[in-house]
Amino acid sequence: MNETRPPSPRRVPMSLRFRLIVGAVIVAAAGAVWAALTYWGGADKKQEVVVYRLCVGSDRSKCPADASFVRNEGEETVSRWAQRQCPSYKRRRIIVNDGPAGCDCTVADVTCSSE
Repeated sequence: MNETRPPSPRRVPMSLRFRLIVGAVIVAAAGAVWAALTYWGGADKKQEVVVYRLCVGSDRSKCPADASFVRNEGEETVSRWAQRQCPSYKRRRIIVNDGPAGCDCTVADVTCSSE
């Protein structure tokens, strides 16, 4: 009698199985670490922005009511003021405009932002 055996399933070598399992574990661990870092690492932190309106001049009484007075000490007055007031912020933006008529001052908008 001639018996025919069913074809045996192809066996994957142990070293290949081991590599596949280790690779899957590494991918899963990397995904878990990435998820934890984005969740607790502050990926959704809100940007902090502070805006100052300055009146740079020599007479406080002539400045607009909505501006903080800063005595004019030369060309770098506003830059130095922003460095002192916003040391922990990453970016500073300064926009300088002429002051109102009769003020003999400049008005500067200083924006300090965390990002």
